Amino acid sequence: PCTEGKVSERLAIFGLASGRAGAELKVMAAIETKLPGHFTKGLSDSCCSDEWGMDTLPLSSEDLSFALGKEGATRKKLARASGCILEYVGNVAYMVGTIVERQRARDYITWLMQQRTGPVFIDDSNRTDCTSIDVPTELTGILKGSTLRDLEHETDT
Repeated sequence: PCTEGKVSERLAIFGLASGRAGAELKVMAAIETKLPGHFTKGLSDSCCSDEWGMDTLPLSSEDLSFALGKEGATRKKLARASGCILEYVGNVAYMVGTIVERQRARDYITWLMQQRTGPVFIDDSNRTDCTSIDVPTELTGILKGSTLRDLEHETDT
């Protein structure tokens, strides 16, 4: 097979759909690093209407850096909490999973970006993926930094 006059080889990935999707995105990310725009040129924000599918969300360089986190920690947290396969191919977030998982990942990324510029207020009254607890104002400091990161890691939230 040829792509823009260049010869390529076909890579077959076997296994369950979720594993194949994750492997495919990792291969795409590696190729995109060496050939910028190979998969992402002209991509826009897209939402697949299928129960299982792939959505894309282009990010600015600053947003990508923030959404990736140190050694990919933030990306991994977003993926775990949403239940969605999440990889960044170039500056595009690729979300693979069920409609609900992809929407959760999109919401979490959106809120993360909003948090960069100020407080974020979320209406959780109709969310099944959220538990709220009132923390006395004078104790909010105990949930900052490493304590909160440890809690997120321990509970996959």
